[in-house]
Amino acid sequence: MIKDTVNFSNLMSFDDEPGWVVRRYPFTDAGALTIAAMQIGYLVKMNATQDGVLGAVGADDAVLAGVIVDLPNADDVPSGANKKTVAVAFEGSFDKNTVKYADGTTPISTAGIAQLRSRNIYVDPATPAGAFAP
Repeated sequence: MIKDTVNFSNLMSFDDEPGWVVRRYPFTDAGALTIAAMQIGYLVKMNATQDGVLGAVGADDAVLAGVIVDLPNADDVPSGANKKTVAVAFEGSFDKNTVKYADGTTPISTAGIAQLRSRNIYVDPATPAGAFAP
């Protein structure tokens, strides 16, 4: 689908095969973590019934589920629902500089990184550190 507005964000890590697994889910507003406040690269958690997502903050490290990779456009309302949807990557490699908690805070804690890794989500530097050897 062509978006009505485009805000470019590079989520790619240095990995040449990012292996993203992406699904679109309804987003549920919770306090200040609203769909209007979400950005590409923000972390989410699943809701209690596993049929939607909410923004995830540092206190949610144990239940981090994925990374937002696409926001809704003006026509994105599922039939019979009043919720907008977001595309969420549930596996893959991402640039650590663009992945943040849903309140915009960074860096992701060690516990958060461990939870993401357990779900096959790898947050790496965009450029590998160390000497470059062509």
